[in-house]
Amino acid sequence: MEVVEILKKLIAVKSLPGEEGGLAGFMKDLLGSAGVDKVFVDAVGNVIAPVRGGGLGVLVLEGHMDTVDAGDLAQWIVDPFAGVEVEGRVYGRGAVDMKGALASQVRALEGLKNLDSDLYVIYTVHEEIAEGVALRHALKESVRRRPDVIVTGEPSGLKLALGHRGRAVVKLEISGVAAHASMPSEAVNALEGAASAVLRVAELGSKLPTHGVLGSESSVATLIDCSPKIQPQIPDKCVVTVDHRVVPGRSEDELIKIYENLCSEVTVHRNTRCSASVNEELVRTWRGVEMKVKEFFPGWINDDVLMIKNLLNSLKKLYGGASRYYWRFSTDLVIAGEFNATGLGLGPGDDSLAHRPNEHVDVLELRKAVEMYRELLNTLSHHLSSRVK
Repeated sequence: MEVVEILKKLIAVKSLPGEEGGLAGFMKDLLGSAGVDKVFVDAVGNVIAPVRGGGLGVLVLEGHMDTVDAGDLAQWIVDPFAGVEVEGRVYGRGAVDMKGALASQVRALEGLKNLDSDLYVIYTVHEEIAEGVALRHALKESVRRRPDVIVTGEPSGLKLALGHRGRAVVKLEISGVAAHASMPSEAVNALEGAASAVLRVAELGSKLPTHGVLGSESSVATLIDCSPKIQPQIPDKCVVTVDHRVVPGRSEDELIKIYENLCSEVTVHRNTRCSASVNEELVRTWRGVEMKVKEFFPGWINDDVLMIKNLLNSLKKLYGGASRYYWRFSTDLVIAGEFNATGLGLGPGDDSLAHRPNEHVDVLELRKAVEMYRELLNTLSHHLSSRVK
């Protein structure tokens, strides 16, 4: 199939986190007809296709199969799961994030010359909830090889993505003493403590470190959940959820120290108790396997000067707009450092359209991405083999 038709079919298969089974089966069939050596679905539901090369290095080409939901359908100009083409654009949930890249990658494999390096194509589950967790499982348990380079297809407007901040979900647990709402003097109001914590989170921005390329760390409170939830009772417990974006090199211990200091300020001013921790949760994959997730995902940056130079020289021959790019959001590449692997990204589409109504990708970018993935893989393989030799 032509890349546009592949994308339309991918969009038509709804694949929310934990519900990627239908798409996994479809991707398995697509890869099977694309000339890979074999293709299989691993224990957690990832689709994996090894492509034997010359053994001089290990490349991973990856993307995630899950998408966020469509949201309010009234805000869409098309059915978000129909894969409709309008005026040179394919619309639908996942068109940009990131089924457009999956379609282009599969087409790029067809006719790919034999590489000096071994290639593993990996399509993961649950990235929208827990980036990197399923990819880690694929590399450690299913592939059992250490990659030299991991390339993700997240949207970059066909630019070469070289880094992003990491992400942490911090829980601030505020405890007080409940009382009847008619007697506030008898209570220690956990909600007031939570409000104080939210204000202090907002003040953190000016005190956080800045990276020369990726910008400053950021922190923002996103949720407050209090109990008991009943009128007329003053709550004795509230949990504030904070999204904190971290620069490369930031440790979990350093991060928690920041929020422990914040908690000490809340305790002084509101007579509440406050504790800070990185959130942990269990996610269940479409194959029924539970994965434990600790929501601290490190930042990364590619500083391999020679690799970047070689890639940009090659890619600019195909697309004059090829240049360096850095994402604002985090991706599966949060685990690259665990494997001492170099991270890279390239994908069709404008990343600002991700998770929004009327998500779409240009047909011309889809087709150009096919050529660029082939060029990227060939150049990387040559770079790795030269280094090994």
